[in-house]
Amino acid sequence: MSRPARGNRQLILTSALTAMPIGAATVMVWLRRWISDDGFINIRVIHQLMAGRGPIYNVHERVEVGTSTLWLMAVWLFQAVTPTTETGEVMVVLGTALTALALILLAVGSWALSDGRGVMVPLGLLVVAALPVVWDFGTSGLETSLSMAWIAACFAALAFRLRALTPGVRVPAWRPWPVACLIGLGPLVRPDFALLSLAFGIALLWQSARSLSGWLAAAGVALTIPVAYEVFRMGFFASLVPNTALAKANGSVAQGWTYVQDFLGTYWLGFPLAFGALAILLRIWRSGAGPNARSLFIVLPVAGLAHAGFVVSVGGDFMHGRFLLPATLLCFAPIALVSFAGMERLLVVGTAVWALICGLVLRPVLWNGMIADERTYYSTFVADVPGASIPLENWSADVGFQLARRAAADHAAGASYYVQIEHPGEHLPRPEPGVVVVLNSLGVAGAAAGLDVIVNDPPSLGDPIGARLVLPPDATFRVGHAYKPEVWAVARYASGDRSVPLAGLAEARRTLACAPVAELLEAVSAPLTVEVFLRNLLRAPRLTFLRIPSDPVLALQSIC
Repeated sequence: MSRPARGNRQLILTSALTAMPIGAATVMVWLRRWISDDGFINIRVIHQLMAGRGPIYNVHERVEVGTSTLWLMAVWLFQAVTPTTETGEVMVVLGTALTALALILLAVGSWALSDGRGVMVPLGLLVVAALPVVWDFGTSGLETSLSMAWIAACFAALAFRLRALTPGVRVPAWRPWPVACLIGLGPLVRPDFALLSLAFGIALLWQSARSLSGWLAAAGVALTIPVAYEVFRMGFFASLVPNTALAKANGSVAQGWTYVQDFLGTYWLGFPLAFGALAILLRIWRSGAGPNARSLFIVLPVAGLAHAGFVVSVGGDFMHGRFLLPATLLCFAPIALVSFAGMERLLVVGTAVWALICGLVLRPVLWNGMIADERTYYSTFVADVPGASIPLENWSADVGFQLARRAAADHAAGASYYVQIEHPGEHLPRPEPGVVVVLNSLGVAGAAAGLDVIVNDPPSLGDPIGARLVLPPDATFRVGHAYKPEVWAVARYASGDRSVPLAGLAEARRTLACAPVAELLEAVSAPLTVEVFLRNLLRAPRLTFLRIPSDPVLALQSIC
């Protein structure tokens, strides 16, 4: 058989073997399509954007509740093109497509790092495709699919850039410029992806000419879009980071380590991690992997470990496994495909056995006291069939949904009051027109409330004051759900008190009137003029680091 014919057969076999895990994972993502409660937070923001009000959640103030700017923009654009399509449907189609794209890019990027000879088979790709957490968060209304696609795209872009280089010749880091531009988008995918942008940037410089001017030019290309958005964020939201980052800043390292153990233990990940580490070492030591190629085999796993360390430092998450998917992709991307020769054969067989067991058997527990199997948990509210959670009306049995719909009807009728979900029959008067409803979460119920009802949540994802409240060191809470005392919501939105008086209400109201807090409220709620925007640019750093004790008495003493 001629060499071209043999090469074609090997390429066809490689493509067929690669398509199997990609196809299986894509089908599972689609079969398990859903929208999480947090996904409905994004839906309300999209609806505010469609109404021309900007990327806000509550109409009365500019607070950034969306963690991923690019995800919101992508959904918004697709929604604008198909305005009659339910936003949740746009999200699941986009999420499924991006997940499939991520797996494809992992494969082609890994192939680009090879010498192009022999049959290549999935190894790292099998690990990613077999993880049920990938299936569950390929949709969900969150940015996980975009995160995966961006990581895979950066990897593939660097791999193909490397493949295109003439041996022994280094080109300036900014060429071709779209690679640097793509790498720079990390902070817009998720703010913590600035760490990954840095890692990919190091890999880019490693494989480029040692030229300060070239490095600076690449940095300029990479930073143009994220810096422009950061200027917008500072002027519009008066903050350096999304409000969600401030609200979730109460986590602990101990909680973060528990989160990692839950992920590793659930899926027996020690086995594929060991197989993958050995495969990477073989590629690094093999003579065919030159110094430039080694950059990706070293930088990506190190970046994965660094990002996992960041996840530990912030306390992990309440959704099982989701925050550790970026680290997983980074560790297995360089070996998504490996040559089916030598020791790699044993590693592939071992990984395939693990993948079969993982895909068929291994599942997270529903709830372990801190971390939840979010999709299974929410499927109890609606029929556990594909796509049942996507239409908002399917959540009508939820108590928060019902309270929010009543609030929306009352608001439309001109009513004005404050109500909290745990005291639905106790309406407090408000000093201003409109209805305020305090719910345990902003998602489904917030979307059900429409665009004009003010929705507040104890975890304070959408509350600029609550996000800056510091809980006492001995406080216990579910990660991402550090409930803040209701006294602050009553102090801000109601003119009366509860039938059972709230301790510290007078002090909370006085604290809200003190200069630093009053400045924050003015920065996010005053009509946005050029003057306010420019003033916000200067005070955004100070307001971002403003911290208020959750105890109103202590807050009054320290703030005023």
